[in-house]
Amino acid sequence: MSVPWLSGSVFVLALAFGPANPQLEPPPKKPEAPPKDESKEKPRRKRVVSDLSGFDLLDQGKVKKESMVVGATRGAAPPVLLAPRLGRVYGDRPALEWSDLSRPSGFVVALTDEAQEELIRAETATTRWVYPAEAPRLEPGRTYFWTVQASSGLFASPSAPAGLLVVSGAQREEIDRARARVFTDHRLWYDALAAYADLVARFPERPEAYEERAMIYAQLDATQDRADQDFARAEGLRAGRH
Repeated sequence: MSVPWLSGSVFVLALAFGPANPQLEPPPKKPEAPPKDESKEKPRRKRVVSDLSGFDLLDQGKVKKESMVVGATRGAAPPVLLAPRLGRVYGDRPALEWSDLSRPSGFVVALTDEAQEELIRAETATTRWVYPAEAPRLEPGRTYFWTVQASSGLFASPSAPAGLLVVSGAQREEIDRARARVFTDHRLWYDALAAYADLVARFPERPEAYEERAMIYAQLDATQDRADQDFARAEGLRAGRH
């Protein structure tokens, strides 16, 4: 026999306490973040730094000796030379540059040799000066020093000196040959031939320039005779070396 009031009580208890082993519901998932639109992100530009070590060929003895001659005086800060303490130069008309925060009306540039003999002293209104063609020639393999100071001011101080090491003849030939090869690699016909013609004129006893120019001439039927002449000249020079 069922008891009406007992059945109702069990039902109420079941509602109040739930089943003996309830199945817990998992916590609600967090909404996923929307995917990033990579097309809107600006790519970061990488900073490329090349290994340019070797530009500063500092010779402490030479620069120290020159610095003692230049000396220092009282006054505003001297100009800052935008160059290594001692650097190579290929051409015979180097461009010299410097900065000066005091912004004077002009500057005096002086260049001396290793014996501290002044080659040239010139005035300029800007912070850039090109060695003039009429000035004494800069000799290959020699070192020169240059300084700058403001042309106005009672106590204008000269800059610390910087050195110019003019490349020697052998180094100059190597650089010229490299330039001629660049013209050849880029198939610049006229520039390559002009560069090799200059090499042959300056170094007529070197077979390499003749051989490399001959390889250019050999590309065309019209210049085969010139190629043969250059190859023959190179062979003759090599034979004379033995």
